[in-house]
Amino acid sequence: MRRVFVSLLILALLLSGCGSAREVEETTVAETTVVTEPETEPTTVPTEPPVYRNPLNGEILDEPYTGRIFAHTITNTQDALPHVNAVKADILLECYVSRGVVRCLGLYTNIGEVEAIGGTRSTRLMFNKVAQLYDAVLVHAGGFGMVLEDADNRDLDHFNIDSLYRQADPLAQKVGYRDKQYRRYAPNDLFGYGPGIVEYVEAQGVRTTQPADKQYYLNFVDDATPADGEAADEITIWYGQKTKNTVMKYNRSTGKYEYNQYGKVMTDQITGEVEDFNNILILEASIYENYIYTAANFHCGGTGYYACGGKLIPITWECTGNDPIQCFTMDGEPLNINVGNTYLSIIGMPSETVEWKEVIPPETEPPVTEPEETVAETILETVAETTAETVIETMAETTQEILSQ
Repeated sequence: MRRVFVSLLILALLLSGCGSAREVEETTVAETTVVTEPETEPTTVPTEPPVYRNPLNGEILDEPYTGRIFAHTITNTQDALPHVNAVKADILLECYVSRGVVRCLGLYTNIGEVEAIGGTRSTRLMFNKVAQLYDAVLVHAGGFGMVLEDADNRDLDHFNIDSLYRQADPLAQKVGYRDKQYRRYAPNDLFGYGPGIVEYVEAQGVRTTQPADKQYYLNFVDDATPADGEAADEITIWYGQKTKNTVMKYNRSTGKYEYNQYGKVMTDQITGEVEDFNNILILEASIYENYIYTAANFHCGGTGYYACGGKLIPITWECTGNDPIQCFTMDGEPLNINVGNTYLSIIGMPSETVEWKEVIPPETEPPVTEPEETVAETILETVAETTAETVIETMAETTQEILSQ
């Protein structure tokens, strides 16, 4: 009996201890320290404001360019010169377009600001394709049936201002005019009127805008002079069957190439401004003939040359689909060109060649200056002159006295 009592006592003590432990466990709360970090404002990385450029000449614009390029034919025969506002084209193309004919095509981003362009001549297969590549409105003075049909087949927006300005419609009459004041004779006396051309095109419901992100594949920098280029102060380009040559002469004072042909520098008929260019692009292309007209297989691409700042390098070029021409260095990098206008030459006939050379300007010798006389020398000369005069006068007086005796 005593043993049972002891056992019960031990059991009661055990139960009493478990209960205390459980109560402590339930009533004990762990203390924790909460650290509150100060709030920080999110940091913003400053972004450079976008730079908008004219797509054909690289000049800085206040807003993206959303206009449409206009392509205008320009005559180039010797009896039709000088040009009028050819130098205002952002890109002036020169090429052999048919047997015995070398002609120009001006690409303008601001044709509405150019009041006279010409003389205006008919379009050619080469011009049709270039207008298609740049999605340009083509302005011309008509053309052979197959050439105009080619323009239609390419779905070009093109206008014959020689026909339009003769119409009774006052709006059509404003696209151009004939002017013999500048010694022009038909068919080289037709000039396009930029503001009237834009007004007429818009009135016909023709699109005159482009998306702001349209690519023209021209990469502009402020100084694109090739660091490793060959000296090219004078570049001579021979066109089809040696019909004519163009000589681009680098002017060190202006940093631009001056357009020379037929033995003289080209100047504008109205303003007298020298036709000069920041960039020279020469594309060697695969040329084909269709009847009497020539054109380039642009999809084949090719090689060529780029000149700027009196230096020249070889390049490659290509066209993807109907996109504009893309130029590359020989390392395959996109070609950088100078901000400013561009002379573009397309050659490829067997006799069409390019030559260039360095022209070292003659040294100008400093003017020869006589050494200044010292004060002593001046005094001696004065004394000598005075003495001589006195002696001469004395001798004259003595002689006169002897004669009078």
